[in-house]
Amino acid sequence: MQNATSVPASSARGEGALQRLKAAFEFRYFTLFTVMATYGLIILGGTVRVTDSGTACPDWPLCHGQVIPPADTKVWIEFSHRLAASIVGFLILGIAFIVWRRYRGNKVMLGAAITMVVLLGAQVLVGGVTVGTETAAAVVAIHLSIALALITCLIFIAVGVQGQLRANIAQIRGVASRMPVLTAATFAGLFTLIIVGAFVSQMEAGLAYPDWPLFDGKLTSSGSTNGDIHYAHRLLAAVVGVLMITLVVRVLRSEKNSIVLAGFAVVFTLFAAEVMVGASNVWLDLTTSVRIVHLALASATWAVLVFALAWSHMRSEEANS
Repeated sequence: MQNATSVPASSARGEGALQRLKAAFEFRYFTLFTVMATYGLIILGGTVRVTDSGTACPDWPLCHGQVIPPADTKVWIEFSHRLAASIVGFLILGIAFIVWRRYRGNKVMLGAAITMVVLLGAQVLVGGVTVGTETAAAVVAIHLSIALALITCLIFIAVGVQGQLRANIAQIRGVASRMPVLTAATFAGLFTLIIVGAFVSQMEAGLAYPDWPLFDGKLTSSGSTNGDIHYAHRLLAAVVGVLMITLVVRVLRSEKNSIVLAGFAVVFTLFAAEVMVGASNVWLDLTTSVRIVHLALASATWAVLVFALAWSHMRSEEANS
């Protein structure tokens, strides 16, 4: 009798271990991996830009008319970006398909998935145009804008699969509902700051002024095109800094969820680091590694801010359910 009953018990333990193993490959981990892969792709794209590798492959989708390009450092930086973009693109399509199959009743997640597919198609086209226009500043800025929008959609989906994200964006809760104007202004300001930074980089305006925080020893712009775009970038950073501090302080005073609090604390830390690295760009004459770190911090600030707001929205929904 004991042997007869021990078999089902062993089988149950085996099934439990199998379930734990399968859990490691759940959709939520797939979404988190895709978020990180997309972030890495943004940084790789920035590396292409700061190393002047954007035109190393003069044609698209081939490179120098070949599937496997010639052995050259800049060529392979650009080619690796294209290869990584292809992989991330298929990951995004996979997520969109699974959301359509499993979460189509959630309008926020389904809307994010549909938006991702549209953005992905646009990104592929803009990527080709970027090569055709020899990395024109406006096209590069659009390319980065779409990338930020893509990772925003991915983060909302990643947060959504952790719990029941509110299905109607018109019923949004959390930090964004308590401070709508401040939240929107901070988002818009940070997004604009990153895009203007892309213009500064692409127009080679990073050293329009040899000092920081002043502008060639003055408080006013030099009046040149590069001088004005660099001046606007720094002033915008100051405005976003004020908005960011105000938002973080208000959240720390009113929010109770530890993850949301930690998220906003990380946002402030990342933004402060981004400002100092931006100053180092001037002090160190645009060292390549510093420029890449600057973009990495800017993109991370954006991503963590999106996460903190999305998580706040989800937790508020759970509290009201």
